[in-house]
Amino acid sequence: MNGPGLILVTGGEGFIGRQVRNALQATGKDVISIDHKIVGQSHDGMSHECDLADGRRLQQILASVRRPVSAIAHLASVLRTASEQNPKSATEANILGSLNVLEAARIFKVGRVVFASSVSIYGSKPAASEITENDCTAPEDMYGAAKKYIEVLGNTYGHNYGIQFVSLRIPIVVGVGPGTSTSAWRTDLLNALGEHGKREVLIPFREDETLSIVHVEDQANAFAMLLNAPVVSHSIYNAPCEICRLSDLKKEVESLNAQVHVSFGDRGVSGFPRRLNCEQFRTEFDYAPDLSMHLRRAAQRHARRR
Repeated sequence: MNGPGLILVTGGEGFIGRQVRNALQATGKDVISIDHKIVGQSHDGMSHECDLADGRRLQQILASVRRPVSAIAHLASVLRTASEQNPKSATEANILGSLNVLEAARIFKVGRVVFASSVSIYGSKPAASEITENDCTAPEDMYGAAKKYIEVLGNTYGHNYGIQFVSLRIPIVVGVGPGTSTSAWRTDLLNALGEHGKREVLIPFREDETLSIVHVEDQANAFAMLLNAPVVSHSIYNAPCEICRLSDLKKEVESLNAQVHVSFGDRGVSGFPRRLNCEQFRTEFDYAPDLSMHLRRAAQRHARRR
């Protein structure tokens, strides 16, 4: 996988996609990016606007690239809340779009596809259970069910056509950037640490809850490792992350910036596991994320602005 080919990133303009592009470029890889909407204007011909439900358009883009695509990071998807609100468009984007990506990989002889799956594939699990890749999957919503189907679809393409299909099951991702209306706290937390003035960040879960969390840059590094590795030993990985008790996260954030106050809602965790075991990835790639480092860096930006 260390050859001269390009790496295609679908959803390359997204929260994780932008960081995956950066991580790959930092390792010397050339990246071609596809998204349903391009932010700004691409002057290098390496960013393309494409609805993945349009398989012909996707194939036209790959045919226009003069170098072969050696691997694909497939991150494009419609997320949980939007999937429930508009199941038709979500199915077209998530299921049909993924089928078109796999068909393009077959036609253009792409060696490896790394898929952004989700811990939602597991469904709800007991609070104390630490979930490994061998635990049963039992998704409880359209989003998790789509991820499970795409994993089966990808493995079938792997068996039939020799594409190495690798699923990275992603937990809660936090980082700096624009948030979404349904999970704004995931970016508010880091944004607030680096800003002036008093800020309140509302985490919708109860203070005594536990979550598996990863910073977006660490998540992007994990993708780059799976895409760049000459050999990948498994077809499924729980993404490297840290298990955080939310009361401890609150203390750490507020100790770094006294103007930030973290408050909580009354929700319990459901639809995905609290505790994700990621030893399989850690052991193979000798890699562990560091959320505390990213929190400190965000707070340092605040200190420099004072």
